Amino acid sequence: MKLYYYIDTGHRIGLDRLRRSAPVIGELVKEGVDVTMLTNDFRAGEYAKEQFGIKKYVSVDVVRNIANIATPSDSVVLDTDSVSASMLSDMCDYFGKIVRISDNPDAVQLDGELLISSADIVAARYFGEWSHTMGNIYFWGDDDYEQKLLEVSDIFRNLHIALLEGYYFFMQYATGLEDRFSKIFDSESYDEVLTGAEHFVTSSPQSALEALAAGSQPIYIKRESTPDFWSDRLQKYGIPLLESFSESGLKELLEKRISYNAELLDSKRASDVARSVSEFMEF
Repeated sequence: MKLYYYIDTGHRIGLDRLRRSAPVIGELVKEGVDVTMLTNDFRAGEYAKEQFGIKKYVSVDVVRNIANIATPSDSVVLDTDSVSASMLSDMCDYFGKIVRISDNPDAVQLDGELLISSADIVAARYFGEWSHTMGNIYFWGDDDYEQKLLEVSDIFRNLHIALLEGYYFFMQYATGLEDRFSKIFDSESYDEVLTGAEHFVTSSPQSALEALAAGSQPIYIKRESTPDFWSDRLQKYGIPLLESFSESGLKELLEKRISYNAELLDSKRASDVARSVSEFMEF
C-alpha cells in the first residue's frame, strides 16, 4: 500500500500548505512509509525537493485526478479545503483510507476519514537561537497573481522595511516595488531572511508561525482574501494583528515591546501528525 499526499499549491494559492505538510512527509518517510507528494504544479514539487529534500512528487491539476495515479488499495492525505463534501465522500468510498488536513475550525469529519483540523505545524529547523541582524522584513506570501501588493505597499515607503519576494512572483514584478522598500530579497533567501529578521512582518499565516519559532518577532497584516479564523489562531500565540495595511498602525507595532506565546508552538507537531496518519492508515 502506498500513500499519496496531496497539497493545495499554485500561483493563486501560494506555498503555505506545502511549508506545513512537507515536514510531515519527511517524518513519514523516516518511518519507512512509501509517500508520493502530489501538488497542483511542477514548480511546487521542485521547491519541496530543493528546500525539504522530498524526492517523490507528481503534479495533478485537480483533486479528482488523484484517482488516475492511486489505486483503491492506496491511502490518501488531503491538505486542502477546496474539496466538496460530495467529492470527499466519494473519495472515502473509493480509497482505502483518507486523512484530511483542514484550516477550517468548523470542518466536520466524515465516515471513513481522519480529520486533522487547525494543525499549526512548523518545520523543526526553524526552532532555535538565531542572530536577528537583517532588520525589518515584509513578506506578502508566495502568491500575488493579481498584483495586490502594488496597491497597498505605499505604507512601507517611510518605514525602512525590506521585501522578501514570493516564490510565484512574476519576473520583474519587484521593479515596481523598489521605491517602497529599502531592499528586495529574492525568494531563494526565504530561510535566511526569515530567521535573520529583527521583525518579520507578513501576510502569510504559515510564515508568521515560522517566524515565531525562529524568534523573529512576527507581525501579521491580514490580506482581504485570508479567512478570518487565521487571525484568532495567530493571536493565540501573541502575534499582533493589523486588519488592514496601515502605516501608522505598523509603525506603532514595530516600536512596541510585544510578549509572544512562542512556548505554545510545538516543535514536534510534524512528528505527532505523521504518527497519527501512520496509525490511522495502519502502516
